[in-house]
Amino acid sequence: MLEFSSLEVWIFVFLLIAAVAGFLLVAGRQLRVVREGQPDPGRLDEIGKRLGRVIREVLFQTRVVGGRPIAGTLHALVFLAFLLFILETTSMFLEPFGLEYLHALMGDALPLFRTIVMIAAAACAISMLGLAFRRFVLVSHSPDPKAYESGFVALLIVLLMLTYIDLNGTALIAARVDWWLHVVIILGFPVLILTSKHRHILLAPVNVFLRSPRLWDVPKMNLDFESMEDDEEITLGLETVAAIPWKLRLDFLACVECKRCTDHCPAAGAGQELRPADFIKAGQKAILSGNGDDAVIGTVISEKALGQCTTCMACENICPVGIEHSKVLAGAKYAQTLALGTGGVATEFLKAMNNTGNPFSSEADVRSELISALEMPIYEKGETEYLLWLGCIWSYNPDFRKVVEATCTLLRRAGVSWGVLEEESCSGHHSRRQGEEMQFQMLAEENCTRFAEQGVRRIVTGCPHCLNTFRHEYRDFPGGEDLEVVHHSELFADLIGSGALALGKGALAGRQVTYHDPCYLGRYEGVFGEPRDLIGAVGGSLVETVPNRSRSYCCGGGAAGFVIEAEEENRVDQERKRHIEESEVDLLVTSCPECRMMLAGTLEETKDVAELLVESLVGP
Repeated sequence: MLEFSSLEVWIFVFLLIAAVAGFLLVAGRQLRVVREGQPDPGRLDEIGKRLGRVIREVLFQTRVVGGRPIAGTLHALVFLAFLLFILETTSMFLEPFGLEYLHALMGDALPLFRTIVMIAAAACAISMLGLAFRRFVLVSHSPDPKAYESGFVALLIVLLMLTYIDLNGTALIAARVDWWLHVVIILGFPVLILTSKHRHILLAPVNVFLRSPRLWDVPKMNLDFESMEDDEEITLGLETVAAIPWKLRLDFLACVECKRCTDHCPAAGAGQELRPADFIKAGQKAILSGNGDDAVIGTVISEKALGQCTTCMACENICPVGIEHSKVLAGAKYAQTLALGTGGVATEFLKAMNNTGNPFSSEADVRSELISALEMPIYEKGETEYLLWLGCIWSYNPDFRKVVEATCTLLRRAGVSWGVLEEESCSGHHSRRQGEEMQFQMLAEENCTRFAEQGVRRIVTGCPHCLNTFRHEYRDFPGGEDLEVVHHSELFADLIGSGALALGKGALAGRQVTYHDPCYLGRYEGVFGEPRDLIGAVGGSLVETVPNRSRSYCCGGGAAGFVIEAEEENRVDQERKRHIEESEVDLLVTSCPECRMMLAGTLEETKDVAELLVESLVGP
C-alpha cells in the first residue's frame, strides 16, 4: 500500500467530492426527466421472475452474447473485469486514508484474487482494442463508425487496465503515477457515463428488471371517459412528448446505440424508412429538450416510418438493455387513429372492419356456407371440449378451404370433442395494432360475451395472431380471464404423441422442405418445436430458412399488412421470399394463415402443417 502526503490526501478528497457532486447533479436532472413521465403501473410485480431475468441477461450477458456472439463475448469480458474491479477500486479509494480491507477480507487468498483480476484486466484491454478495431476499422460491421466518443471511452478503459497491471505486476512506471492516473480516470467516469450512451452501464440492470414480461405488452386503454374526474386529463396515446410514460423515458436514456434493433427490423432490412434505433434516439433527444408540447409523431417517429411497422417485435426481442419499442409504436398508433385521425395506412382495412366485421368485406353467409359444406359441429355448452376458432382468413378466404378441411378431418380422426360458434367476431388483433382501440375493445367484448354464454374455456386456432390476443389481451375482459388457448400445431403434436393420431410417412417420404417461423407463434409465444416435429412425423427432411426461430424474418403480414396494398418499392415479403428461395427446396410449410397469404408462390408448393398431416393419416 502506498504512503500519501497530506497534500495528496486533500487533493484526492477534493477530486472525490467534485466527482460525486457532478454525478449527483447530472443524475438529478435526468431523474427529473424520467419522473416527469406519465404513470406506468405494473412494473414491480413478479419480483422473483424479474430478478431471475436480471441474473440471466445482465450478470451472464445472455442477450449481449446471443445477439452478436463475437462482439458480445468481448463485451462480456469487459463486464466481468468491471465486476471484479468493484472490490479493487473501493480498496484503492481507501488507501490515502491508510485503510485497506482486501487483506482482512481475503487473507491468504488475496494473491490468487489479484492474479484473477490481472488476467481479467488483460482480457478487458484486449477486448476493448478488439471492439475499437471493429468500430473504426471494420466499419461495415460497426453500429456507428463515427462515434468518436466510444473511442475515447475505449482509450480510458484500456488505460485503466494497463495502469492496474503495471501497478500490480510489470512496474514499468512509478507506482504513484499508476495510482493517480487510475484513480483520476475512475473519478471522471461517473459524469462521462451519465452524459453519453454509456449511461447504460448504470441503467441497463434497472431497465431489464422493469421490462414487461412479454412482447407488445400494451395495457387496456380506459375509454370510459364519463367515469373520469372533471380535472382528469384525457390522453389518447402518445400525442405529445409530455404523454410519454416514465418507463419509456428510462428506455430512451438507457439506449446503448448498438443498433441491433435496426439490424433485425424487417422494414429496415428491406430498405424502408423505419429505423427503431433512430426513433429511440429521437425520443431521448425529445425528453431532454424539455419541450413537452411537441408532437410525438414528427418529433420522435414519422408517419411513414410508423406505417411501416409490422409489429413483429424483432427489435424489442433483440435489445440487450430492455427497451420496449412497442410502447412508442403502440402509443403513436393510438394517437394517430384516436386523436389525430390522419396518416394511417390501414384506412380501408378499418372501414371493412366497421362495415362487415372482417377485413375482406365478405358477407356473414360466406362463413355459414363453409360450416355447412364441411359439416362442422356447432359448439354445445357443457358438452364440447374445444372451440375451433376459424378466424377471418379461414372463414372468408376460399384459398384456405383445404386447410380448414384438413384441420376438421384431423380433429375428427383423433376423437377430439370440438365445435365452432355459429357467429364469430374478429378477434380485433389487427385493429389494435393499427391503434383502433375502440374497435378492438368492442370486438373483444362481443367475443368474450359469447365465450361466457357458451361456457367456452378451451380454444384451438390455426391463427397465431388470434392465439396471442386470446391468451394475453382478452384477460382484461369478463369471460376472457381463464381461456386456455392452443395453436393447432401444438394440439396435433400432443395428439400424435398420445397415439390419438396415427400417421404414416408417405406425405413427404424424405422430401426436403423448409419452414417459416411466424412472428406471433415463434418469437411471441415460443412455439418452435411442434411444427418442426410435425414435419418430421410425416417423413420430411427440414432445410432451415435463415434467419429462423426467435430471429425469424417477418412475412410482412402483421398490423393488417396481409390486406394492405403496399406502396413501398421494397417490401418485407419480397425480402423474406428471397430468404426462402435460398433454401433451394420446392415446398414451403407454414403454420399461420397470414404468412401463407404473404409467401404463397415463393416455391412450387406452400402447405399448412395440417395439410401435411392429413395426407399421412393411416387407419380408420
